[in-house]
Amino acid sequence: MTGRLNYIDNLRVFCIFIVVFIHTAVTYSSIGSWYYNEHIELSIASTAFFMFFQSHAQAFSMSLFFFIAGYFIPASLERKGTAKFITGRLNRLGVPVLIYIFLIHPLCIELHNPQTDTLSYMLSGIKNFEFPGYTGPLWFALVLLIFSVFYALIHKKLPKIKPIPVTTVTLVLLIALVTLFAFGIRWIYPIGTAFMNLQFCFFSGYIFMFGAGIIASRQGLLEKIDFCTGKKWLWVAFGVGLPLWILMGTLGKVFEGSNVINGGMNFPAFLYALWESLFCVAFIVALIGIAKTRFNTQSALMKFISENVFGVYVIHAPVLIGISVLATPVVMNAVLKFFIIGTLAIVVSIIFSWIIRQIPFVGKYFN
Repeated sequence: MTGRLNYIDNLRVFCIFIVVFIHTAVTYSSIGSWYYNEHIELSIASTAFFMFFQSHAQAFSMSLFFFIAGYFIPASLERKGTAKFITGRLNRLGVPVLIYIFLIHPLCIELHNPQTDTLSYMLSGIKNFEFPGYTGPLWFALVLLIFSVFYALIHKKLPKIKPIPVTTVTLVLLIALVTLFAFGIRWIYPIGTAFMNLQFCFFSGYIFMFGAGIIASRQGLLEKIDFCTGKKWLWVAFGVGLPLWILMGTLGKVFEGSNVINGGMNFPAFLYALWESLFCVAFIVALIGIAKTRFNTQSALMKFISENVFGVYVIHAPVLIGISVLATPVVMNAVLKFFIIGTLAIVVSIIFSWIIRQIPFVGKYFN
């Protein structure tokens, strides 16, 4: 790999924007866990919108992050060597996690509930060893650090994998593997459960897509995903995925408030794992194929955003909470408010990210 892959940078920007909108959606739908929920009474249409958006965004966004991260690991390992690579990962990922736990998380708590004795809360968290769960959105950086170090330590002992073609059969097999592991994990860790802010119920996609990224890098698989492949799998993602999503929701009685799809030995839970895995793999392949052809350039503005987007990921939580709290008196449709507040949070986070990146010794951790 030589030079920057603009379409990968653009996909990274897209994913981080999606993450901000996911957290904004939770703010106004109260579907899921987040620091601040406004508890707006939702219409049936608004509920359906949030269920559709949040389930689809969750299905692919973080798995795509892990795929992209995995894709760049082999070249970095080869260039730096194991020891230097691990040291670099500890610095690049570990420090932002610590910044979030001990500085940004307390700020989020303070913004959400100013009456909280934040110092006592943090000291109690340290005393009871609860602070590793204060990672907020930075759980991704922590997990990626663990995955990266683990791979660096074992990669020389792994057997060589024969060339893998990017075919329908290969991708269907990948979907099947992700489905089975997700279904199995959710017997123990159903959707909605977490340990130290880690939702193991979604880890099947993260693990397999991280591994797929590494394999794709070693075998040059991205070069084999063209625009036609992307369009075909975009159709699969929605043409097959949407009817499956509706069937899963209907059989699982989701709109009636049932949580049967969250896990366990039942058919709706299996359907959910199947739909989620299918959409994850199909949509990621679609995004890669389409982005390579149509979004492989960067304007000056897009380059600026790309340079600041990791900072957006790190600091968007307090920005979003602050804006949401200030906007609480504003009465409007929940979906409209979601779009407005989410967009504002992204814009303000980009500005703050740029400012922080100018600070000596600190800014490098937000690059």
